[in-house]
Amino acid sequence: MLRVGVIGAGTMGAAIAALFANADYDVVLVDVSEEALKKAKERHEGEILRELMEAGLKKRDDLVSKIKYTLDIKDLGNCSFVVEAIVEKLPVKIELLEKLEHLVSEDCIIATNTSSFKPSELAVKLKRPDRFTLFHFSNPPILREIVEVGGETLAEEYMQEVLEIVKSIGKEPVVLRKDSRGHVFNRFLCAAVAAIGWDLGKFSPPQIDAAIKSLGSPVGFFELLDHIGIDVLLMVQDSLIEAHGDRFELSKGFRWLLERMVEWGKLGKKSGEGFYRWINGRATVPEAEPADILPMAAATVNEALREIEEGLADRDTVNRAYSLALGSPVGILDVAEMLGYATILDALEKKYGETGAETFKPCEMLKGMV
Repeated sequence: MLRVGVIGAGTMGAAIAALFANADYDVVLVDVSEEALKKAKERHEGEILRELMEAGLKKRDDLVSKIKYTLDIKDLGNCSFVVEAIVEKLPVKIELLEKLEHLVSEDCIIATNTSSFKPSELAVKLKRPDRFTLFHFSNPPILREIVEVGGETLAEEYMQEVLEIVKSIGKEPVVLRKDSRGHVFNRFLCAAVAAIGWDLGKFSPPQIDAAIKSLGSPVGFFELLDHIGIDVLLMVQDSLIEAHGDRFELSKGFRWLLERMVEWGKLGKKSGEGFYRWINGRATVPEAEPADILPMAAATVNEALREIEEGLADRDTVNRAYSLALGSPVGILDVAEMLGYATILDALEKKYGETGAETFKPCEMLKGMV
């Protein structure tokens, strides 16, 4: 059995460590904060055990005995697989990975749970980028089945081992052979974020979430943003703007709101309040009439088609990624088929004319399909 290392004991790192411990791996969980390790341990003794049960993954009543909580990164030296889940800042991740490579053995696979950066960007200082893989979970990681893996630097001999590791913790791998900031799911998530900001004056978060759930998703859109964390959302959104341009730009009003939420400490689930108040790990979402989310759905479909255009993944992979990441019975292209591509194109052209926002500018593949 592999000895697994996880760097970062925050929202994602603590959950990733739990998934490996639950699958009977010996886990080393590293953080620079004693407080973060303490909170992770508390989650491993309560909330995360309940989530594992809810996800149908629970194999152990005790996770803590399988996890070493440590401030010393050198404790990762005898691990065969290490995944980083630290703050979403490119220079910080690059520096960590360079340091990590000198601590682990030649056979150790090094992985990143980055939400936005390309694996090739993170591997720039690695001497062995061939053993470096994307290993990206969607939020909440216990409840969602997807792990996006791969990347342009990863050698085939390690790819097969990575796929087996994903399956061993009860998840389904989505393989990406091409690097792109935001990977598959976060690109169309951030397209939706850019799109919905233009309608927040007309509809409330509970109305929008009611509409998303009517399409089959078990979690609302703003509920998901609270899971992710508003601070993390802004970092990911800005990373995609930097790489892909104005189509991920937020409306001025929505950006102002998100920045104030961060300033006020309303970060979502991890702070107890974001768009919703969180009690015992669950959002208190008022009942509401569903909003008209056609423009947001259209922008999401549009970005999914761009991914296929670019060769990031094929149609089935893109469709499956949406379904797995949201826990939805339908994929994004299934939604497109239900709405009709002509309807989607019409909605985009109308909204693009009204706002001039690039997220609504139809891609060539969509125009060709109509």
